[in-house]
Amino acid sequence: MTKRWKMATGAILGVALLAGTGAAVVAAGDQGPGGPGGMMGRRGGPGGIVPGLRGLDLTDAQREQVKATMDAHKATFDAQRDKLVAAHKALNEAVTAGTFDEATVRQKAADLAAVEADGAVLRAKVHSEVWALLTPEQQTKAKALLTERAERAGQMRERFEARRDQRGRRGERTPRPQGD
Repeated sequence: MTKRWKMATGAILGVALLAGTGAAVVAAGDQGPGGPGGMMGRRGGPGGIVPGLRGLDLTDAQREQVKATMDAHKATFDAQRDKLVAAHKALNEAVTAGTFDEATVRQKAADLAAVEADGAVLRAKVHSEVWALLTPEQQTKAKALLTERAERAGQMRERFEARRDQRGRRGERTPRPQGD
């Protein structure tokens, strides 16, 4: 009876994990590319296109030019986000389908990859347009801010891994001594 119970519990946990993963994928898709703020940053500005843009002391004219550039691409960003959400949803449906169909999952994953590639090209295009509006000093400062952000992300990743390793060691059991 315990073997059956373990199998049932494992199956239930597996389904719950899969459902949770699917919900996370759909939620991430609903947020759009780049997280909660989408491609345009957390507050709807272009901070997601050129990281640290708010800290670059843009002139009023530069702000207007950046806004005009972002507004010119808004419809394209919106369409890209909608395609991304649909591709995530289609992949999630293929992954959580009642029967496993490897070809369908691979096709939906490839479709999602193509949509993500289109999004990367769009972001690169707009980034280059916004980048051209910056002075050389602002570009240098933006690069420095990006380097700082990458270093902080690396430090956070190291702290996370260290905590994960500590938790793993706490959960380890020491082997029982064998009887003589």
